[in-house]
Amino acid sequence: MVPMSSDENAGHEALRVPDGQLDYDEELIYWFCGEKFTGIGYEEISGRGVSEVSYRDGLQDGPARDWYPSGALKGESIYQKNLLHGHVREFRENGGLISDKEYEHGILVRSAEYDASGEMTSSSTLAEGSPNYSRLQRLREHFSSD
Repeated sequence: MVPMSSDENAGHEALRVPDGQLDYDEELIYWFCGEKFTGIGYEEISGRGVSEVSYRDGLQDGPARDWYPSGALKGESIYQKNLLHGHVREFRENGGLISDKEYEHGILVRSAEYDASGEMTSSSTLAEGSPNYSRLQRLREHFSSD
């Protein structure tokens, strides 16, 4: 069974298309019937579960989710204009958190890993002196002026 999604920004049911019907070019722009795709691309593989990705104007934009064959959420991530932007979470089939990562404009800002009992086993934060930190500051300034 394919989970139902709605386009929260538009307030209506999003166009759902099997992933195999989407085309993409070398710039990773996704197309459907000759137009930049806006909607949900999904794939259901027997024994492996269901995946779905949100697209807007041909770019991955919004939530992407995977489910175990049981229907339990396996993972979720948020994209903005083809870049990870928000939390990326992986779950055990029982619902326990495996990892939680936070991205801004495609740059990993924070991450944490958890064991089967839910205890955090490792964590990291983007260091202020790193090259990616400087890049992130420039991206924040650029996008705050939009």
